[in-house]
Amino acid sequence: MYPVPCRFTRLASLAAAALCATAFADPPASFDLRDVAGEDYVTSVKSQQGGTCWTHGIMAAIEGNLLMTGVWTAAGESGEPNLAEYHLDWWNGFNEHNNDDRDPPSGAGLEVHMGGDYLVGGAYITRGEGAVRDIDGQSYDTPPLRSDPSYHYFYPREIEWFTAKPDLSNIDTIKNKIMTQGVMGTCLAYDGAFMSGYVHYQPPSSTMPPNHAVAIVGWDDNKATQAPQDGAWLIKNSWGSGWGEAGFFWISYYDKWCCQEEFMGAISYRDVEPFAYDHTYYHDYHGWRDTMTDASEAFNAFIAAGSELIESVSFFTAADSVSYTVTIYDRFEGGELLDELTSQAGSCEYRGFHTIDLTTPIALTEGDDFYVYLTLSIGGQPYDRTSDVPVLLGASYRVIVDSASNPGESYYRSGGVWLDLYDFNDTANFCIKALTVDAGLSVSPADEFHPEGPAGGPFTPTSTDYHLGCRSDSAIDYEVVIDPPVTWLALTGDTSGTLAPDGTADVTVQLTGAAAGLGEGAHLASITFTNLTDHLGDTTRDVALLVGDPTVQQQWLLDIDPGWTAEGDWAFGQPTGGGGSQGGPDPTSGYTGDNVYGYNLSGDYPNDLGERHLTTDAIDCTDLYGVHLNFQRWLGVEQPIYDHAYIRVSSDGTDWTTVWENDAEVADTSWQQMNLDISTIADDEPTVYVRWTMGTTDGGWTYCGWNIDDVEIWALPPGEPDCPGDLDGDLDVDQADLGILLSCYEINDCGDIDGDGDTDQADLGILLAHYGETCL
Repeated sequence: MYPVPCRFTRLASLAAAALCATAFADPPASFDLRDVAGEDYVTSVKSQQGGTCWTHGIMAAIEGNLLMTGVWTAAGESGEPNLAEYHLDWWNGFNEHNNDDRDPPSGAGLEVHMGGDYLVGGAYITRGEGAVRDIDGQSYDTPPLRSDPSYHYFYPREIEWFTAKPDLSNIDTIKNKIMTQGVMGTCLAYDGAFMSGYVHYQPPSSTMPPNHAVAIVGWDDNKATQAPQDGAWLIKNSWGSGWGEAGFFWISYYDKWCCQEEFMGAISYRDVEPFAYDHTYYHDYHGWRDTMTDASEAFNAFIAAGSELIESVSFFTAADSVSYTVTIYDRFEGGELLDELTSQAGSCEYRGFHTIDLTTPIALTEGDDFYVYLTLSIGGQPYDRTSDVPVLLGASYRVIVDSASNPGESYYRSGGVWLDLYDFNDTANFCIKALTVDAGLSVSPADEFHPEGPAGGPFTPTSTDYHLGCRSDSAIDYEVVIDPPVTWLALTGDTSGTLAPDGTADVTVQLTGAAAGLGEGAHLASITFTNLTDHLGDTTRDVALLVGDPTVQQQWLLDIDPGWTAEGDWAFGQPTGGGGSQGGPDPTSGYTGDNVYGYNLSGDYPNDLGERHLTTDAIDCTDLYGVHLNFQRWLGVEQPIYDHAYIRVSSDGTDWTTVWENDAEVADTSWQQMNLDISTIADDEPTVYVRWTMGTTDGGWTYCGWNIDDVEIWALPPGEPDCPGDLDGDLDVDQADLGILLSCYEINDCGDIDGDGDTDQADLGILLAHYGETCL
C-alpha cells in the first residue's frame, strides 16, 4: 500500500471548505466546477471502452474531489488525478473473472466490461482494493495485477448517497455538496428519443431503467429543456471530447433517474486520501447488499494476523442523521461481549459509507481475537449476502452474485440475546470493518531512490525524503544507515534516536560530491531502517544511481527467426507492402534486412479480431538496471475506441503490465523508433517477457497492423565498486588511503557511519571492513 498520515486529508479539506465558505447559503442559479474563480476542478474527458461507464462515473467523482482538496498534488503525484477505471472493472469481485466468495473464485456473476453500479464500486473501494492510479493498473483487454507494492491507492473516507426527491426539495443539498466536495456520480437511461441537441430528459412516465453512468459537474437553473420546467445538471460524459459539447451535455432536473434513483442518483466521494492503512479486516466482501431494518446492534469477530494497531473502523448507514457508537471488545464469552478496549460515539449526517478514526488506537498481537461492535440509532444494519443484482449500468441482464459467510463471524442482538447472522442467512455478514497499520516503525513513502545522469553529473533527483513514525503504545529506539557504506551517498536528519508513541522523524538521503567521480554503470546501495527495540517494522529502501547512458545489452535484428511465440496471423518473414485499406500500407522490407515480425505480412488485420499476441522467449535481465525496450515499428491501427494495439511486459509470463497502447489512430508510412522504459518490471529480473498484441478490432475500417524489427534491450550493468583506490600513490590500497577517504567523508559531512555523533576511528574501521571485503 501507500501509507501516509491520516491527517493529510483533513488539512486539505480545510482549504476546500474555505474555498466554498458560502456554499451552505442558497446556492447560485448556475455553477460550473470547470471555472470556480478561475480554477478547474474537473479532470479531462475520457473515452470509455465496452460497458464500463459506471467505472468512469466513480473515478470522475473521486478525481474531482482530489482536485478540489489538492490532495493529489500534495501526495507528490504529477499531472491531474487519473485513476484506473479498468482495474475496478476487473477486480470489483462481482464478475466472472473474480469473486473471492466463490471456490474457485471465477465463473459466475457479471460479464467483465458489461456493467456494474455504484454499490459494486463501493464494495471494491471500502475493502481497500482501490482506487489505484491509471499508471498502476489500467488495462482493458487483459487483467492488470490485482495489487503491487508500487501501486498508489486512494481511499474516500466517506461515500454519501443523495436524491433530489420528486419535488426537488433536496436539490440544494446536492448543489452544496458539489460546491464543497466536487464532482458527483449519477445515472440516466440514455436514448436518442430523450435527447434534444445535447440536453437529455426522460419523462417520469417512461419505464426504461438506467443504462449509463456519468458525472455531475455543475448546473443551470435557467437552462431550457424538454421538461415542462427549466433547469438542468451539467454532465461530464465518457465518450471522448469529440462528442457533445466537448464531451459534456445537460440533463433536466426533472429527468426520471438523474439525482432520483436511490443508489445511483447522486453519489459523493469525499475526503479522498492516500490509503493510510496496511490491512482491512472485513467479512462483507460485496459490501452493502441488504439491510436488517429491525436490528440496531451488531458486531463482527476478527482474529489479528500480526502485530498491528486498530486505527479506524468503517461501516455503512442506511438512513440520514444516524447516531452511532463503536466499541472494541477483547472477548465474547457466554453470549456476552467483555473487556471493553475503547468506545466512542458520534453521528453521520447522510446515508452511505463512513470511516471513523479511533481516539485511542488498539494494539493487537498475532492471534488476538477482537470484536467490533456497532449500534445505529435508525435505519438498521447494512449487510452483505448473495444477491440478485437488479440494475447494472451498461448491461441489460440480471445475475446472481454469490457471497459467502461462516458461523461465528457476524452477530446481531434480538430480544436481548446475541444471534449468529449465519443462522439467519448463511451467506450474510455485517458491513463492519477494522482498519489497521503494522505496529512498530513505519517508513513512508514506499518508493525507492533511483537518481540518474551522465558521468560527472548532474544527477536527478539529488535527494529524497523518508518519513518515520512510531506505531506503538511505547517508545522505540531506531537507526537509519547506508548498507554498504558508500562515498557517493549520505544521510542527514534524524538518523537515530528514540520515537515516542505517535512520534515522527525525517531522514534525507542525498548524493554527495563523490557521485561525480563514479564511472558509468548502476551503483547500488540500500538504506536500512531498524527498530532496535523489537524489530517490528524493520525495512529497507534500495538505491540505484544510474550513471551514463544505457547501452545495448541484447538484440534481435530479425535477420533470422528467433522462434518467438506467434498467435493468429503473426508471422516472421518479408512484408509485401500490402494492406492499407485505411492509413498506410505495410513496408516491403525490414528497417534493416528483409525480415520482420508482423501481423498479416500480406495485408490488413481483419475485422472482429480478438487479441493475438507475439511473445518473446524469456529475456535475462539479471544485473541490468534502467532497462528500456527499443525497437523499430511500422504500425497502422484505428483509434482505440474501435481497434487496439498493445505492448505488455511481464517478469513471470503470467501477470502482464501494459507499457504502451494506442491512444489515437496510428498510420505510419515509415519506420518509427520506439523506446519504452520497462525498468520497474524488468530491472535485475532473470525472466522478462515482451508481448506485442494486435486487437481487439471492430467490424469497421482495417489497417496494416504491426510490423517490428531490430528489437533491443538497453540498460546499465553494475558499475565498478565504490573503492578508495591508491589515493596516496604508495602503490598499495591501505589504511592511509582510507584516512584520505575519511577526510572526504568529513568534508561532505557524511562520515558518521555508526551514528555516534562523531566521524572517528570507529567509522574508519567500518570502512576498512567493507573495503577490505570488496576492494582490497
